[in-house]
Amino acid sequence: MDCTIDRHLLEGYIDGELNFERTLEVEAHLPSCSGCNSEVRNWKEVRGAMQGSNLYHRAPAKLEEKIRGLVPRENRSEPFSWFVRWVWAGGGAAFATAALLLVFFMVGRPAGTSEDQEIVSSHVRSLMADHLMDVISTDQHTVKPWFDGKLDFAPPVEDLKEQGYPLAGGRLDYLENHTVAVLVYHRALHDINLYIWPAEDKNVSPIHEETLQGYNVLCWKKSGFEFRAVSDLNVAELSDFARLETP
Repeated sequence: MDCTIDRHLLEGYIDGELNFERTLEVEAHLPSCSGCNSEVRNWKEVRGAMQGSNLYHRAPAKLEEKIRGLVPRENRSEPFSWFVRWVWAGGGAAFATAALLLVFFMVGRPAGTSEDQEIVSSHVRSLMADHLMDVISTDQHTVKPWFDGKLDFAPPVEDLKEQGYPLAGGRLDYLENHTVAVLVYHRALHDINLYIWPAEDKNVSPIHEETLQGYNVLCWKKSGFEFRAVSDLNVAELSDFARLETP
């Protein structure tokens, strides 16, 4: 039998990021799926081996001083100081080397909110892992009810076929430890992922454009929801799509 579990669920289970309900869902699935069960078991064995005390050694003081010297003075905030203390508490030359790479990433990564970067990563994963949709349908009256019982909100679903952006389906995804709805639209050969979740307020915001890792990300709020549209579609056509979603 082919495995039908969402890969994000399995990854979240391995990383200990799922809530109680989702954890039970994965644990109920594992006994019936040898592939997932084997993957989880292998990860646990690797993590157990990496936690062995023989892998950790106190890093030399000179190495700590070198890493501190690489961080610009303006970036030496209290959170970073806490991070450095954590690194040296862990100890280990290999661990310190990984931390050094993380320092360069933190200082030199491209601009953009962590949320938008996470959405772009989610968009790319959906294309690479062949998991673009959980429900495949061009009918909004099929896609919208599919979310019932899976979310604690009802996302608005519109078919924009007449305007050149046909609905293709939808799926669940996970951003910053909460579940969101994703609607999938097509424009020629381009996929558009539209992420939707409840906003903290009822305010309406204009469409904001950003480009991250070669993908265009459009952000806006309306009707009590947050919207993020992500695609490699050119920004002009993606903006037209967002305006159709924002009458």
